[in-house]
Amino acid sequence: MKTIRVDFCGFWGSFNKEKNLFVNLLSKHFQVEISEKPDFVICSNRGAPFEYMRYDCVRIMFMGENLSPDFTVFDYVIGFDHMSFGDRYFRLPFAFYFDSGVPWTPERLTEERAREILKGKTVFCNFVYGHPSGNGVREKLFEALAAYKPVVSPGRYLNNTGSGGCGWAEKYRVLEASKFTIAADSISYPGFVTEKVIQPFERHSVPIYFGSPTVGEDINENAIVLCRSDSDADIRAAAERAAYLDAHDDEYIEMLMQPPLKDERYLEKKYAELEEFLVRIFSQEPDRAGRRIKNFCADLHSSYLTDYMKKNASPSVLTRAKNAARKIAGK
Repeated sequence: MKTIRVDFCGFWGSFNKEKNLFVNLLSKHFQVEISEKPDFVICSNRGAPFEYMRYDCVRIMFMGENLSPDFTVFDYVIGFDHMSFGDRYFRLPFAFYFDSGVPWTPERLTEERAREILKGKTVFCNFVYGHPSGNGVREKLFEALAAYKPVVSPGRYLNNTGSGGCGWAEKYRVLEASKFTIAADSISYPGFVTEKVIQPFERHSVPIYFGSPTVGEDINENAIVLCRSDSDADIRAAAERAAYLDAHDDEYIEMLMQPPLKDERYLEKKYAELEEFLVRIFSQEPDRAGRRIKNFCADLHSSYLTDYMKKNASPSVLTRAKNAARKIAGK
């Protein structure tokens, strides 16, 4: 089995270099060696600014946040955008990142199981965030829904439970107890689908979703309460739809029974395609796998980013970057 030398940079604090989606898929085909002198680096954009510029090997970017690809400095990108770029791009929104390398398989609910779940719901709706949004939609949804019934907010932002925030275990407990979850991203951008819409599904809480206008290409829109825009009319319509479902159990049950994904084999297919994408990259020798442009303007662009990274890689900057990453992870 061929040995490949790989390193990772720029990921979230809990990221494990030895056990993650990429290693778990690649290990089926290669002997993966985590190395400080890699031939390939898999990076993300949650670390220090332009940290990946330290590596002059084949760079593969996984877009964990809402930035579009810079193919001048990355050989390959795994991102949110609906686009094609030769053999250099694969779309996998962060919503569908699972460390195990095994795609999420949602529980298919029978009516009996859905009614059992409904009996355990003690909270109308929850709002779990650590900071304000960029567009104000999640706050407006909170206000519109709270005008109908109390919305439980145990996170650091708009906290109304008296706690100083909540960890992952408490968040999932609140989601499980809630009929609805406000699942609103900070921005609305085509293809930018995050974990916010998946986590409620994992606990059988109906997402009240705002975010990607093309979410229906990934998610079954019949399984969510969709806020279609940032207009007051659409925010009000989403709140009214949730209130209606709250008052009509049979229709709420029907929504719980809907498959979350647009196609029940969607993630199975997506992971098979991702595995093929990665194997194609790593099957090449490093000097043949490189795709990014070099010389002239491309070199100048890269040198500017490298200089910025070196000048700003002080302990204080790294601390600020890590704090920002923690905030993002807890949002």
